[in-house]
Amino acid sequence: MKKVLLGAAMFVAAAGTALAQERVAITPDLVAKAQAEGEVTLLYGSPLITMQAIIADFNKAYPKIRVNLERRSGAAGAQSVIKEKRAGVRRIDVVQSTEVESAGDMIREGLFTPFVPENIDSFKPIASGLAPHLYAPSTIRSVVMYNPKLVTEAEVERLRNWDGILDPAFKGRISVVEPSIGAAAAPLLYIMNNPELGADFLKKLKAQKPAIYLNSTLGREAVTSAQQAISIFSQFDSIAMSDFVRGSPVRFLYPNPTVEYAGSNWGILASAPHPNAARLLIAWIMSTEGGIAFQGPLSNSRSTLKDLGDTRTVLAKLAETPWYKEPTELWKPDMQDWVTNFGKYQDTWLDIMKRSN
Repeated sequence: MKKVLLGAAMFVAAAGTALAQERVAITPDLVAKAQAEGEVTLLYGSPLITMQAIIADFNKAYPKIRVNLERRSGAAGAQSVIKEKRAGVRRIDVVQSTEVESAGDMIREGLFTPFVPENIDSFKPIASGLAPHLYAPSTIRSVVMYNPKLVTEAEVERLRNWDGILDPAFKGRISVVEPSIGAAAAPLLYIMNNPELGADFLKKLKAQKPAIYLNSTLGREAVTSAQQAISIFSQFDSIAMSDFVRGSPVRFLYPNPTVEYAGSNWGILASAPHPNAARLLIAWIMSTEGGIAFQGPLSNSRSTLKDLGDTRTVLAKLAETPWYKEPTELWKPDMQDWVTNFGKYQDTWLDIMKRSN
């Protein structure tokens, strides 16, 4: 075995594995071959409504290609693809992973075709954290969600600081989520990399008697239904903005600093049964049109393209509210740290938050 440096992360590849990077671009020849295949199957982890909206935009450009959507997020999705690969099953063409640690498992298994988008120079560095196997067309930012009927304005201001949640006034009013998903993993990386927080912060958080949920949806619903006042370290701005547009009573804020990370990494399976349609889908996802789709009203994530302005219409509506404030400082996780050390951070979280008395 030998170690191969892939973007910002270190993975183990089989000896002799070639990492020649295929250039992926939209060309008349690729479009013709993709249309001849007629379909592509995408395994994804994003919310259903988000992915349906993005693929609907793809189909406006390429109506002759049917996109078969299969949602299976996190470790479950990664393990299903790994098992199919080992069994010689060729069914999935493209994988969209919302969790870096699961993406790392698939990379180590040798599932992906190394490639480089034709327009890679148009992207911010955060898009290439898992290159050359997966690329991120968009980012999301962690937020604190709260029910304004249960949280005062003075308490909201305390929540803008990471240790503000330790105020005794918040005891028994907090929803947290196990860090087995990307939305909860990224904030944990910040906590464990900040010497002023770390394990000691988690111990103090445990003393606040938080309600622990298995995923961010359950944690968010607890706040919406007024079972809990606050959901921390597992919510993200794109879903919070979508909830706002739908009239949810829940509000959100950006803590200082705000964690920004690639919430959507896309790769082409080496065993793709529809290789041309897979490449066309990826090339479109990484195009300007794809970037605009990611910033659409049912996605509300932020394109990683350097020169694409923020086209999200929700921002104008948020600007009309008295409570919305843009983040003042950003913190971006190191992808090598994420892939290498997250298991250790996760164990620390579980030991303190769930296993200890």
